[in-house]
Amino acid sequence: MFCPVCNGIQSLHISCSSCNGAIVDCGRSSDLTGPYAPYEQIEVEPLISDVQVQESSSCKHLLYCSTCKQTTEISVTEW
Repeated sequence: MFCPVCNGIQSLHISCSSCNGAIVDCGRSSDLTGPYAPYEQIEVEPLISDVQVQESSSCKHLLYCSTCKQTTEISVTEW
């Protein structure tokens, strides 16, 4: 399985929930956890929704809004 966003197959087109401004994808959240994090094995985590736990893996991406200076994290379903 692979992340379509990390591999350039899809783009994230999301607006900020606070100010409706454009949000920038800053990449995988795990890449920011340490100096060698991009070279570590990616852990597979289940995608959790409000209703049920789906049996698909996800890639967590960090998003940043330059208008209101907020960051958020989303889960992208891997293919």
